[in-house]
Amino acid sequence: MRLFILVLSMACVALYGWALAGYAGYSFGRGRADYVAWGLSLGTLCALTAIHLWKKWDTAPDMLIFDIDGVLIDTQDSFMPATAEAVRWCWENLLGGVVDCEGYTREYFALCKTYPGFNDDAVVAWTLLRCMKRRVNRTGKASMRETFPTLEEWRKELEGFVDTEDVGGALALDEVRSVLEELYYGEVAYAEYRGQSSRGIGKEGFWTRERPALAKDWKDFGLPVGIYTGRTHGEIALARRVLNWPDFPPERVVSSDDGILKPSAEGLALLCQRSGAKYPLFFGDTASDKEAWLAFGQGLFVAIGPILKAETLRQGAPHYDTLERAREAGVFGLYSSSRECPP
Repeated sequence: MRLFILVLSMACVALYGWALAGYAGYSFGRGRADYVAWGLSLGTLCALTAIHLWKKWDTAPDMLIFDIDGVLIDTQDSFMPATAEAVRWCWENLLGGVVDCEGYTREYFALCKTYPGFNDDAVVAWTLLRCMKRRVNRTGKASMRETFPTLEEWRKELEGFVDTEDVGGALALDEVRSVLEELYYGEVAYAEYRGQSSRGIGKEGFWTRERPALAKDWKDFGLPVGIYTGRTHGEIALARRVLNWPDFPPERVVSSDDGILKPSAEGLALLCQRSGAKYPLFFGDTASDKEAWLAFGQGLFVAIGPILKAETLRQGAPHYDTLERAREAGVFGLYSSSRECPP
């Protein structure tokens, strides 16, 4: 739209120049009244159209939309190690394997987040276990050290993933998800938010290791705030506790329990619709976040964290190591002084 407005503006200048040339011709006895008439009328039409579109498509941000994990909350000590523990626990206790190596590490985690379809940590753990079980079926070896894929093998697994493939003896996704959730929630929170008694897999819960990335109340940002996340409602409740945002409006959140998953743009569209916004700033840290914004086609994307750093810097897009760095750069202060966040 901005490019179209630029073209209209350039056309306006060219048409007015055409009219001026037609009028100047009278000084040499070769004036062109048709140049003047057409140049002025079409130039004015282009100018008015450009002004109308510029006002309609105001590019001043009118909403802030955040991902939670890796953006609003520092989760480096929660979901990644919980996923690693879920893989090891399932391998030993549900698939009868031998745990003799660490397995899933931060390098594997970072690689997963560059593929839009692997924003869900339960899907990551499930895919790893399927890959390992496939090797057991082929070699008969149950050692985790011998069956766990190398980084390059894992890259190929992500690229060629087929969720309908039948892997004999592999676990169901829901079973892997339940193990990961027990580890993440811990016994008390699992009973409170999932309404079920746990198997005692996780005592304390990995969520207790999380910290807010920015000490700021949602009402103090100066613009309407929305959250687009792959978390469930229970995990969002824990996020509110970590952020100390107990009064954050539920209608400003789109989660996996709503049946909307990244990289779908539907979550961004729904949040904008609910707040009457047209040009949001979306803060994300993974490929699925960026793909959702690209599909949405409005506003700006601000990359947070290391996963998209090289790509965004290469493209000249805004990138900050943390949300606190974005605050220090004045990203929020640009708008908070002139607008008030509605209740």
